[in-house]
Amino acid sequence: MGAALLKTLFPGFWIFVLFCAMIGAPMALLGQELSLEDDGLKFLYNRKRARIPFTLVHNLIIIPIKINNSSPLNFVVDTGVDRTLLLEIGQFDTITLNNVEKLFLRGLGSGEGIKAMLSSGNSINFSGVESKNQKVLLLEQNIFNLSSRVGMEVHGIIGYPLFKDFVVEIDYESKVMTLYKPGTYPRKKALKSSVIPLEIEASKPYVQVQANFPDGKKHSLRLVVDSGMSTSMLLYPPTIPEVKIPDKRIEAYLGRGLNGDIHGEIARLETIEIGQFTLKKPPACFPDSISIRHALGLNNRNGNLGADVLQRFKVVFDYANSRMLLQPSRKYKMPFYYNLSGLELLSPIPGFNFYTIAQVMPNSPAQRAGLEPGDAILSINGVECIDQTLGEILEMFQKYPKRRLQLKVSRELKSFNTTIHLQDLI
Repeated sequence: MGAALLKTLFPGFWIFVLFCAMIGAPMALLGQELSLEDDGLKFLYNRKRARIPFTLVHNLIIIPIKINNSSPLNFVVDTGVDRTLLLEIGQFDTITLNNVEKLFLRGLGSGEGIKAMLSSGNSINFSGVESKNQKVLLLEQNIFNLSSRVGMEVHGIIGYPLFKDFVVEIDYESKVMTLYKPGTYPRKKALKSSVIPLEIEASKPYVQVQANFPDGKKHSLRLVVDSGMSTSMLLYPPTIPEVKIPDKRIEAYLGRGLNGDIHGEIARLETIEIGQFTLKKPPACFPDSISIRHALGLNNRNGNLGADVLQRFKVVFDYANSRMLLQPSRKYKMPFYYNLSGLELLSPIPGFNFYTIAQVMPNSPAQRAGLEPGDAILSINGVECIDQTLGEILEMFQKYPKRRLQLKVSRELKSFNTTIHLQDLI
């Protein structure tokens, strides 16, 4: 198939595990077998470094990228994916993709997977970096609806093609990502950090951590380092049969995967140890066996380590030297919270500050406050939601257990007031 002009409008709630389905999703090709090799990303003008400010929403890093001279498109930077994915195109965006072949994808979730197209020979350009020959994977269904979940237009995800060609430093506090030419990362900066060994397999980084469970047992876990998963940890119970899921746990909808909805349980561990660092009381997701059936047995992994852990450090990914550098930030000792309200919000019109409730957890503060899916949140403690971004709204719901929030809510064109008492459910 030759060059294809694609102009697509997809309809534009934060989910707990945003991209967990993407990691290691096996692909069955409907067409010919295609190589994953691309021309590498390179600096323009013989530069050795590029500094890229990013937007941070739900711990997810979002940067602008141009594909085939398109207008800037917003991409999530995700160590958990092995290619560049195009998920949705805005109403006024036009993009040309070249040399399209059909694929079929399977990943996490209870369904049977989705159709996709793999396009080769594309140019990618951003922040003084470019490549003339990159592959882009386009999902035929916009199953994630990322834009409405993060409150801004998000068009895709970039993964391994970025990390294989650079040393990537992510400063979550300053919201700046810096790319270095391999071998040029400053030695003085490296000496200030702790070195964590990485194994790069099937285009993904793996790390060994020690997890301490409430029953007093310690387990060594092999996890994918997944910057595109907004929570702290996702563990696959069938791969660790000796592990007892903590008694204090809640059933939850964990997110959306390539194969559909992901359900399971959430519980706290006592600690996780990453090199010399010990993080206390992190929540871990335990998806049910149906949701992870296609991911089991891949590269002997036990799960994922997500961005709610990474964002507590300045992180450097150095794939060429099989290492990750960690330097604790001011967030290092902050407590881990999981959904203190029990509600999940959606931005039906990305970029417009209007927020509705997508889901309400049973026996949660949101349910006790009388909130229902479809309700629109108009104000919180007198602050009009129209003046707040989705990230700012979510932060109000995600801090300080026992805090009371006065809400003005609209339901079926009628407004009412209610009070929600934030609570740590796990």
